[in-house]
Amino acid sequence: MEQPEGSQAELEIKDLELVRWVAEEDSMRGMSRRHGVRMEKDYGSFQETYDAICELGPITVSSSVVDVSFFALGGEFDGYILAVRQSGRNVRRFLIGRDQFDSCFGTFSACCDHVQSNNVIDSRIELKHLENMAEKLSLSTNVDLDRDYDRLEVDIVAALQLLDLVREGFVDDQVTQDIFDLGYCVGRLFSSAQNYVTLEPDARKAQEYEKSYRERGKKGKSKDRKEQRLDHLFSHMARLVGENPALSRMKPVEVAKLAVSDATEENQELWSQGSGQLDNYLTLFASDDAFRVRYRQLFPKTG
Repeated sequence: MEQPEGSQAELEIKDLELVRWVAEEDSMRGMSRRHGVRMEKDYGSFQETYDAICELGPITVSSSVVDVSFFALGGEFDGYILAVRQSGRNVRRFLIGRDQFDSCFGTFSACCDHVQSNNVIDSRIELKHLENMAEKLSLSTNVDLDRDYDRLEVDIVAALQLLDLVREGFVDDQVTQDIFDLGYCVGRLFSSAQNYVTLEPDARKAQEYEKSYRERGKKGKSKDRKEQRLDHLFSHMARLVGENPALSRMKPVEVAKLAVSDATEENQELWSQGSGQLDNYLTLFASDDAFRVRYRQLFPKTG
C-alpha cells in the first residue's frame, strides 16, 4: 500500500485511505508470501516487537476476513508502531506507543488480536492525515466566501471546526483524549459498516465488470489479429502460386511455410505469434466459407 501522488482537490485526493489498490501478488500479503520469513515466536514487549520490525521488516498477518501490517515509524512519530488494518475496501490506521502496548496488550499476539477485531482506540494518525489533506487543499476553519467549496472540502472544513471546538472547549488531559478517541473510533466503525453494506457491493461489481471488460477486449483483439494473419497469409500464398503456378501441385503446407516467411518479413509485429499454427490455418482455409473456394482454386489437386 502506497501513498498516492497528486496536486489539486479531486486530482490530488484520489483515495482518502492513502492506499493504492494493487493485485494481490503485489500487496503486502502477496509480498509476504513470496519473500517473508515466518515468525518463530511471539514478541513479549513493545521494544522486542519494534526491534524485530526494524531488523526484519514489516509484520503482516492475513486471514480470510482482514489483513494487518505493522510498521516501525520514524520522523514525526519516531519510536511508534503503525498498524494498518485492511478489510475489503475499509482501511484503518492505529498508532501504537510503548505505554499502550505494554499496559493494554503485553504481547504482539494480543496487540494483533485487538487490531484484527477493530478494537483499538486511537485517532492521532488519521487526524494527522486529515490535517495534511486540509493543508494540501489550502483549507482552514475560516470559511472563504469567495470560494466554491466542493463536497469533500465542505466535510474537511467541518471536521477542522469540530476539532477546534474540542481543543478549545475541553481540558487537555489523557482522560479527555481517551473519551474523544473512543467516540471517534465508534464513528469510524459505523462508517466501515456503512461502507460494507452500501458501497462495497457496488465497488465489487464495478471491479468485476472492469475485469470482464478487459478480458473481452483482449479476446476481441486476439480474434482480430488472428483474422489479419489469415488474410495476410492467404494473400502471400496466392501471390506465390500466381508467380509460379507449379507450386499449386505442392502440398499446401509447403507453400504456406514459404508464405509465412515472406509475411513475417513484411510485418514482424503481426507475426510475433501465430506462425507455428500453419496446420490450423490451412484447415480453416479448406473449411471456412471466406476462403474455401479460393483455396481449392489455388490447390485443385493437393488442397
